[in-house]
Amino acid sequence: MKRKLFLLLISAGLLLLETAAAQFEMKKVEDGTVMRGNRRTLEEIDGIYAGMLPVKYQPPAGRLSRLPRTRRILREGGTWTVVMLGDSIINDTSRSAWDLLVARRHPDVRIEKITSVRGSTGCWWYKEPGRVKAFVLDHDPDVVIIGGISQKDDVDSIREVIRQIREASRADVVLMTGPFGRVDPKDDAGWREIVNPKKESYAARLRALAAETKAEFIDLQQAWGRYVRASGQPVGLFKRDVVHANERGEQILGRILERYFE
Repeated sequence: MKRKLFLLLISAGLLLLETAAAQFEMKKVEDGTVMRGNRRTLEEIDGIYAGMLPVKYQPPAGRLSRLPRTRRILREGGTWTVVMLGDSIINDTSRSAWDLLVARRHPDVRIEKITSVRGSTGCWWYKEPGRVKAFVLDHDPDVVIIGGISQKDDVDSIREVIRQIREASRADVVLMTGPFGRVDPKDDAGWREIVNPKKESYAARLRALAAETKAEFIDLQQAWGRYVRASGQPVGLFKRDVVHANERGEQILGRILERYFE
């Protein structure tokens, strides 16, 4: 009897592993990578977050007002297809498995997350012929999230990618500032610039572009920085190198996006 129970438990464990593996797919597209699903499970990310100071991010009032498809699906249920476009920072953001957190809050919503990335790359590369189709449109998204730290402050190229998306689909668009990078939120002088960006700064111009194109704007850099400053911990605790997040840093972003889309 004990042996039979042991074998049943082993079989169940193998099935869970197979299911988890089946939820993640990766393929090369041109010089980039397109990934579907998550490497981590909900239990794994909850385990990482359990030992962290809770994220107290307060999303802005009126959020989702420029995301009609997203708002409808989150309210009524159905399949929500998300494409995340950008660089390795967008990959870090995706690796938080934030979509699993949103799905837990919205049990009637099935989330298909596609992460389309190329290292150190922004819309100045994705705007070239055929790339928006391969990295975005071929996945028939309901929403496209554009971000990262490799845009070269080139809002005109981001505008062009939005134009191509809108010309061929009805997808919502989200523009995000890039967290992590070499900026230390605990540096007071640098932090003042993040909280009160000058009109000519990338963050201010990205916000203006979002208003111009009726896209949603998420200041992820500021939200991430507020957490780090409140944590009382050095920024290095949340990074695996000078630029990229570790699993704790990723969970900060995951919980921010969970709150944004709740």
